[in-house]
Amino acid sequence: DRELEISCKSSTGYLLLVQANFFECGGVAIGLNISHKIIDAYTLCKFINSWAAISLGSANTDHVVPPVEFGAAASLFPPLDFLNSPQPSIDFVKENCITRRYVFDASKIAALKSKVASAAVPNPTRVEVVSALIWKCVMEASRSNSNFARPSVWCQFVNMRKILPQAPGENLLGNLVGYSVAKTEEREVEHDVKSLVSKLRKGLEEFKEKYGNGISREDVFQQCIELSKLVGKVDIDTYCSTSWCRFPFYEADFGWGKPSWMSIPSTVEIKNIISLVDVSDGIGIEVRLTLEDEDMAIIESNQEMLAYASLNPSVV
Repeated sequence: DRELEISCKSSTGYLLLVQANFFECGGVAIGLNISHKIIDAYTLCKFINSWAAISLGSANTDHVVPPVEFGAAASLFPPLDFLNSPQPSIDFVKENCITRRYVFDASKIAALKSKVASAAVPNPTRVEVVSALIWKCVMEASRSNSNFARPSVWCQFVNMRKILPQAPGENLLGNLVGYSVAKTEEREVEHDVKSLVSKLRKGLEEFKEKYGNGISREDVFQQCIELSKLVGKVDIDTYCSTSWCRFPFYEADFGWGKPSWMSIPSTVEIKNIISLVDVSDGIGIEVRLTLEDEDMAIIESNQEMLAYASLNPSVV
């Protein structure tokens, strides 16, 4: 279960590094380190599946690997004149953090969805219920360690390709990511998963309403400014979540079969990061949760969390 380490060269300016690991048992693990300046999770998945299709020697690679629209994003969002405008800088707080891997299997997610369905959200998604449960547990941990309840913000990164009317097709590559926001107030001391699901859904609907008719380069710039302000506030607990669920990473076949396990690397220096990705059955969810040491110590013994998630189960 020990994580593979990517080469130290990954921090010296390379846009892409690939590391192949071969095991005595015959297994193979491929690690990728790629710059977020040029790619998001959607683009990464496209890259991996196209690479795999080419490796297989597909008879029709033009169909498997469609033409890439490299310039489309720039046409949608022409560059700003940064020399005459303040440049956004999202400074994630670096703390003594620890990352844990939790897995929610299909049956537990189904039970959780059934439990938290409400008139406001009768059909909660897998990501919503898992995110809401984690949010509840991390808020409880923060309150226990600080002895008071701080306002809490959940930033959910969103694939803008599903939102924008002007997005020119599925082959738009690069970074096309926004984020929705859900908040709790200081006066809100107690929370249940059901109410947090409603907050997450409301935040996403407000995001779609705001940007569903289009987004400008100034909007993108302003989003970066607002996120940097949120992350920098010491009187608010801000959690940033990314979901790679439903991206077909498990379809990548390089010639030795589809992968048995795919995971997102840990971000051990940046606190309050939550990453979600499908497990191999496409129904369960694996979570990488990075928190400060003190908060994680409480999470690890949280019985509600452990009722639905397994801590670092075997990957085989």
